Amino acid sequence: MNKMNQSIEVAKKKVRKEIKSIKETYSYPQKKEMSQPILDMLEQLPEFIQAKTIMLYWSMKDEVYTHEFVSKWAQKKKVILPSVKGNTLDLKVFQGLDNLIEGENYGIPEPEGSIFMEEDEIDLIIIPGVAFDKDNNRMGRGKAYYDRLLNSLSAYKVGVCFQFQVLDHIPVDEHDIRMDCVLYQ
Repeated sequence: MNKMNQSIEVAKKKVRKEIKSIKETYSYPQKKEMSQPILDMLEQLPEFIQAKTIMLYWSMKDEVYTHEFVSKWAQKKKVILPSVKGNTLDLKVFQGLDNLIEGENYGIPEPEGSIFMEEDEIDLIIIPGVAFDKDNNRMGRGKAYYDRLLNSLSAYKVGVCFQFQVLDHIPVDEHDIRMDCVLYQ
């Protein structure tokens, strides 16, 4: 790793730590409540309204809460969820709560079943992140799962987060994929 990449990694680690400590000041019920206006904004996006196939995510306790949102929209649209497989994310169709199994990383529930291969069908991708900036750059947890996946997807990308996760600038490197828009409240 060259010196520049090293200093970017150090800067990212610092931001992750700062955001984590802010997140810890909010309870899980507070974060769920803070998530609703963000999801309401998402539902108003023309890209969301027009989308037939949406890639969402099953939220962890410190992310914009999506569990009910996923279930609600899976009745009206095809909802795809990422599933961790080693160093990559496989895509699988969400087919209800009864079809979720514990994922291999972070214990995040993910759909059971075959891999969704029709990536061109995905109209919209909703992505969490640790931090975003005013230029729609995204910083994740550091494993680059989403960055690797997004390289092969051309759908409209929407980052979702809480207001305190949007900074003026975040450290980025050549692998970081920029969002088309970021929604926060």
